[in-house]
Amino acid sequence: MPTPAKLVSAVLFAALCWFVADSIVRYTLEEGVVVGPFREVLAAGGLVVGWRTIGTAATGPVGRGNTIPNVITAGVAAAFILMVLALLIHSFGVMIVESLNGSYNSVGKGASAWMGFLMNDARTIAHPVVLGLLFGGGALIGLVAGVVGQRTT
Repeated sequence: MPTPAKLVSAVLFAALCWFVADSIVRYTLEEGVVVGPFREVLAAGGLVVGWRTIGTAATGPVGRGNTIPNVITAGVAAAFILMVLALLIHSFGVMIVESLNGSYNSVGKGASAWMGFLMNDARTIAHPVVLGLLFGGGALIGLVAGVVGQRTT
């Protein structure tokens, strides 16, 4: 059921994810790399994860809000969920593109390459600015959604 806390957390987390994607492009990738709709796709994922994770926790089990530690934890958890999902999906997509080009002749080599791409992507985003913005922003959004969840009951 839609609630104000879910709406606020979804919109704020989508905006945070767009800024995180922009910081990845600015701080971790080489100059001149074309990323396409990377920021928008990550923001769309942030919209869904913010609604489902932070918004549900901020609304509370009976629709009357939740405690502050629970919503801050939900914000950090949403940041972690989005990070893991983005890493898995991106590395899998790179592996699929490589396999369609005929780079692998067995499933094991493709799976091994997928894990290699996953580790490379994880090293790419392991920058203090990116991780601090993602997890600190997630905690702050959880706090804001918790306040909205308390105010609307």
